[in-house]
Amino acid sequence: MSNNEIRKALAEETGEIMELIAKCVQAMQAGGSDQWDDSYPNREVIGQDIERGTLYAYIDNEAIAGIIVLDEHPSELYQSIQWSQEQGRHLIMHRLAVHPEVQGKGIARKLIAFSEEHARREGYSSIRLDTYSKNTRALALYPSLGYERRGEVFFPHRAVSFPVFEKVLIVEGA
Repeated sequence: MSNNEIRKALAEETGEIMELIAKCVQAMQAGGSDQWDDSYPNREVIGQDIERGTLYAYIDNEAIAGIIVLDEHPSELYQSIQWSQEQGRHLIMHRLAVHPEVQGKGIARKLIAFSEEHARREGYSSIRLDTYSKNTRALALYPSLGYERRGEVFFPHRAVSFPVFEKVLIVEGA
């Protein structure tokens, strides 16, 4: 019987999370994607996420199988995007990662569903995120879950764009 839960990550789990990220970087690079590398996301970034209480871990049989960061800190580049939901607070999804050994088992979908439940419970009007234009799995996943592509941003020192998505959670007048 599998024992699964999603909860805030603990400081003492930083090493295990960094191992998960390293495995994801290897898999991405083997698949031709340079979205993440040895410098990002790094231990400092992950440590700050944990300290702020914004990094959530998907625990599968006592091991961290996936992570997601949920906060209210969009990239400054998001200011150029025409969002469909301007009112209210917006939850930003960052650093979604699933260990390569358990990819394809619905863990990313469970982390996203958790994010949506969290956002609704906390009164956010939408969820926003960006993903790498070479990340074909994410580019297919988000629209299948009701996320609308709202444009794209170009981060400094990156050769390709990052499509930006939004899912409206609260409809005005509802």
